[in-house]
Amino acid sequence: MSASSQALSAEEIVQLTCDLIASPSENPGGTEAAAVAVLAAALEDIGARVSLSEVAPGRPNLFARIGPDRPGGVLFVGHSDVVPAGEGWSADPFTPRRTDTEIIGRGATDMKGGLAAVVAAMAAIHQQQPQIPVSLLCTVDEEADARGAQHYLQHADAHNYDACIVAEPTNLTTIIGCRGATNLHITVSGMSAHAGRPSDGASAILAATELIAAVEQDAARLAERPHPVLGSATWNVGQIQGGHGTSIVPDRCDLDIDRRLLPGEDPETILQQLLTASRDRVAASQRPGWNRIRFDGMVEMTMPGFVTEPDASLVKIATDAVRDQGFPGTHDIWTASCEGGFIASHHRVPTIVLGPGDITGQAHQPDERVSINELIAAAAAYTSIALRIDNEVERTR
Repeated sequence: MSASSQALSAEEIVQLTCDLIASPSENPGGTEAAAVAVLAAALEDIGARVSLSEVAPGRPNLFARIGPDRPGGVLFVGHSDVVPAGEGWSADPFTPRRTDTEIIGRGATDMKGGLAAVVAAMAAIHQQQPQIPVSLLCTVDEEADARGAQHYLQHADAHNYDACIVAEPTNLTTIIGCRGATNLHITVSGMSAHAGRPSDGASAILAATELIAAVEQDAARLAERPHPVLGSATWNVGQIQGGHGTSIVPDRCDLDIDRRLLPGEDPETILQQLLTASRDRVAASQRPGWNRIRFDGMVEMTMPGFVTEPDASLVKIATDAVRDQGFPGTHDIWTASCEGGFIASHHRVPTIVLGPGDITGQAHQPDERVSINELIAAAAAYTSIALRIDNEVERTR
């Protein structure tokens, strides 16, 4: 398709999804450049103005707009990276396979199918109402450290949008909020000694158990104080590494911890409170060498959450648009995190997550797949949402 006046057909949505899958963008282990080039070409084909901003070598953010350069309109958000393919595939993960009902390949659900649906919607919106501005931000590194989103925030202007739609896979359920997430790295330092005289040393691993106990204690406290929409903040100790051998008192133990955040929580404050609680517990234990134990930590990554009220106009418009496509049209919250929080905070814009595919049952798995019917329904719903939002804004002016 070369004419900007033509909306993408169902077949072209499928083809663009396949073309994006066939452009590997594993993270870590690769770059997003090839996938971004395919996406940029598709956007230019429909008449969008595309700009790239290099976050790291071979890793460009993409920003595109179709329609006039004026405030308002919908900002769509997506990401070009995918998790590594891994093992267990029944065929090459980057050779897309199509059945009568599905497309199979790494990124089909998370989230190259969603990006294809957004391109189709941008074309359709511009065909029907060319005076409406529609934008797409596609970031790199969403699956790891969100460096693409942070780069965007450092360089983004103060453009005002009417709404933000993150096209992550939600089974076309309108997600009205998600908790934030932060990754903490903790290093526990002790003193090595021969295992025959452990009292000569200070076990970093035993001290780490006090940190884990502090995490469990705080998790119980958080469970008693849920957010009315998002539920409770949570902890997860995801990885521990320590020690040099069975007969050596370990002088170091490293822990990587996930903490899901509620609005208003500060990761640095959470880190310092955990370190203080751990030090206090070690001192109270009076184990051999307790006064030689040291806890150090750092915040490695933070992704803010967001909440859009259930009775917000955007939520009603989105659920109605999905229902019009023959889907339930419900809303919910998400246990995952996404880059919508960055946008909601920076642009102060109502935000939802809405896209084709299943984040828990299909994404990040062998033989990842997406329903063709959902791809087409997502594109149609996106189009309807943007048109309805513009009509509502015009009525209130």
